[in-house]
Amino acid sequence: MFGRSRSGRERPAKPVPVQGSAAGRHRHGRRPIRSSLTGPSLPDPDARVVRFEIDARAALEVLQAAFPEELRGVRFAYATAPNGLGESAHPQFYAIDRRARSIVLFRMPIQRARGLHVDDEEHRALFVGRCVYLAVCEYLGQDPRDLLPGRFDHF
Repeated sequence: MFGRSRSGRERPAKPVPVQGSAAGRHRHGRRPIRSSLTGPSLPDPDARVVRFEIDARAALEVLQAAFPEELRGVRFAYATAPNGLGESAHPQFYAIDRRARSIVLFRMPIQRARGLHVDDEEHRALFVGRCVYLAVCEYLGQDPRDLLPGRFDHF
């Protein structure tokens, strides 16, 4: 019935069905290992949210170094999707509130934007930087071609 067979030998255990292509990477039926460097309990260092924040902060640091007085006290925030608050020339990418002295960047529309001539990490990072630059230009009330003249002439 249950337990041992009558012959005294134990029955072989039934194999646990493994799903997915990483069949050999399961650890005794537990979830698969994410990587040897980060381990299963740490967040993915190349996640979309983390990558967006790194790219946006890098572009913002350049602008804050160039315009420390104009951008002092301006609050920069990230949101997942547009919320309809604030004003903007590109409301799908960012919102500006001059009374509250804030700029909100919308991560999902920026990351999912189409039209990059080369779809790789570098061009996506440059597009995030462009959106930050356009938001700051609009906040300061300046034309994007006039804000940092000569800054990108070597490209």
